[in-house]
Order: sequence, then structure tokens, then C-alpha cells
Amino acid sequence: MVEATGERSNRTAEVSIGRERFLAMVVGSLNDVLGDTVGPREVEGFVNLVGMAVAEQILARYLAAAGTSRLDLSATLDALLDWNRDLGGDIAISERSEKKVVLDDRRCPFLGFGLDSRTMCRMTAHVVGHMVAESQGYGRVTLADRASRGSGGCRIVIDLEPDACDGGGQSYYAKGGR
Repeated sequence: MVEATGERSNRTAEVSIGRERFLAMVVGSLNDVLGDTVGPREVEGFVNLVGMAVAEQILARYLAAAGTSRLDLSATLDALLDWNRDLGGDIAISERSEKKVVLDDRRCPFLGFGLDSRTMCRMTAHVVGHMVAESQGYGRVTLADRASRGSGGCRIVIDLEPDACDGGGQSYYAKGGR
């Protein structure tokens, strides 16, 4: 703080970090430290485990709200859309069939937080994959477009059958082996 005399006071300036920015700093720093310590491959495994744990917590809330032990595909997609919008995204279903669902997000909720967006993209994919797998028994998630790569938005392709055309992505299976 500068006093009227032009001299600096030893009082600190007010800086607004906020809860969301602080949590983004924690997640980003954790990702960086893990990457520097154990390497990118191990970080991917760690992010997958965290994604599964987060998906279980999110799913438990939606199951409790619905008063059921399992969500069907429509309810799972509704939960994913609601979750994303709650984070600040602008997501919609652009394609849906018995074999595949495509989600398009026109506003990534994580851009602008200074996070390693690849980590948040993977975290989102893991949450989507685990939630769909718990609903359907299986789901493969491919991040077809990412706002973090300069695209106008994010596109998440969810294959619902294991024998679907392999366009990359990661497969997820229900924990109970549905």
C-alpha cells in the first residue's frame, strides 16, 4: 500500500485469490509435483484413480437424489450434464444412439484457471467413463476435441459397446461387472 507521502507501507496489498482459484492452484501444483517426481505415465494412473473416486462421490449424490441404486443411461446423461453445467460448462447431447453418445461442451469450465488443462480433460473423461460404466456396464470415452487445444469447445464421444469401431479413447467397466 502506498501512503500519501509516496513511501511504501509494510502492510500487504489486498489480493483476492478466492476458493476456486486456490483449489485450482492446489490441483495444478499437485499435478506438476507428481509429474516431476514420478513421471507422466504414473500421473495418468493417479488421475484415473482420482477420477474414479470423484465419479463415485458424484454418482452417490445423484443416486441418493433419485432414490435408486442404479441410474439408467438417460438419468446418467442428465447427471453428467447437470454436473458439467454446475461447474460452469455449457454442454449438450449432440448425438445419441444405442451404441454411442456424443457430448459437446461450448464452454470448458476449467479454462482460465491456470491448470494443466490436459489433466482436467483426463479427469473429466475419467468421471464420464466411470459414471457411464456404472450405469451401462461399459463405456469407452474419447476426447475428440478439446478447448484446451484451441478448439472452439470440447467433444466427448462415449461408445457404449466394447466392439464399437476403435477410435481411440479409454475403456471403462463397471466395478460390479454388470
